[in-house]
Amino acid sequence: MNSGAKGKKKGFQLPERVAQGNAISLLMPVQVGFAGYMPRVRIALQYDRQIQKAHWVYLGAAALLDRGDFKTFKLGSCGLGTQGSCNKGTVAGFDVYAGYAHKWYLEDYPYLVPIARGAIGGGAWYLPDITGSRQQSRISSWGLSLRPGGGLRFFPILDLAIGIDINFVLGFTSSKDKPVGEPLVKKANFLFGMEILPLIIEYRF
Repeated sequence: MNSGAKGKKKGFQLPERVAQGNAISLLMPVQVGFAGYMPRVRIALQYDRQIQKAHWVYLGAAALLDRGDFKTFKLGSCGLGTQGSCNKGTVAGFDVYAGYAHKWYLEDYPYLVPIARGAIGGGAWYLPDITGSRQQSRISSWGLSLRPGGGLRFFPILDLAIGIDINFVLGFTSSKDKPVGEPLVKKANFLFGMEILPLIIEYRF
């Protein structure tokens, strides 16, 4: 008798295989900008489609959220001239992405699925404008980036997994700045960061 995945003969046993074909995932919670600013809270929904054996493609959309001031946004100063204009406020934005993933099959541990992935994505976010009064000179930003990375899924049952992803973000941002008493200017910046997503729930069907 083939015992398959490791597990007790009686009671709960890990699956000897996992579902294939399609997957929907909830990914969260954080991303960090090392060079350039990225909103720190990231909550994404992702759809994966198996194209052949270990080869998958995927696409997703994320809500981006944060709360901070000009220091959080990596600006040299508030840029609005008065200390009272430099309060903290809320950032909100979005992000969309698409890519390719290689998902390994481990014969001795089929309930563990290592993943290598690469994607391209872009999005925009709007900086604090509380009750009609800006909190810093920067108004908004948008960016494009490449996102190589990987992760791991653990399937306690056939079609449901928990996991972690870590992706690097390499690209650029373009921002609109309006310092007090000066015209609107656009600034481009190099972007290097990381998505750290330890709270993943994946459902396969």
